[in-house]
Amino acid sequence: MDQQSAIEEIAIIKRVIEESRRFTFDNGKYYLLWGILIAVAVFVEYGLILTGNAGLSAWLWSVTVGIGWVISIIFGIREPSKPAGWPIGAKLVALVWASCGVAIMILGFIGPLSGALHDWAICPAIAAVMGAAYTISSLVYRLKWVTLVGIAWWIGSLCMFAIGGINTLPIFGTMMILFQIVPGFIFYRSSKKKLQPVDIK
Repeated sequence: MDQQSAIEEIAIIKRVIEESRRFTFDNGKYYLLWGILIAVAVFVEYGLILTGNAGLSAWLWSVTVGIGWVISIIFGIREPSKPAGWPIGAKLVALVWASCGVAIMILGFIGPLSGALHDWAICPAIAAVMGAAYTISSLVYRLKWVTLVGIAWWIGSLCMFAIGGINTLPIFGTMMILFQIVPGFIFYRSSKKKLQPVDIK
């Protein structure tokens, strides 16, 4: 491969990454949607347990996840471009989050029903998946703080596993606010201002 070809390929890769970043930042609304829904549901569930109404948790999460998927589908239908026209990096991020979403639903619903996963262990398990999603996505974002968010999810997961019990719920809810809603707000605000998020050196 000659030097000119190498330069051209590097330029193409950079262009794909930049296009992917712009596309993904426009979708900060998904981070906000799921972050707000899950954070609210987690604190509501905590209240249900404390008041002796834990039996309503299944209904709570069924409604929460259902609302999330319906709104996500509506967002997807309204997207200006179809998946076939997405940059490769955007496809990667979408696939990562869709895959993690499926993994989270399996952990959250099938795990406890099968008896393989204790109820209190759901939050730390999901936090570990969130850490993976953010860390992988940071390859496309090329933002160090996104990687740090992923690491924060992993640290939170370890702490919740160590603490155990229902106290993992408020911890997880707080992490959702800090490490899901806040990043979503940063991405969404940046897309509205037509600016790229500022990286932390």
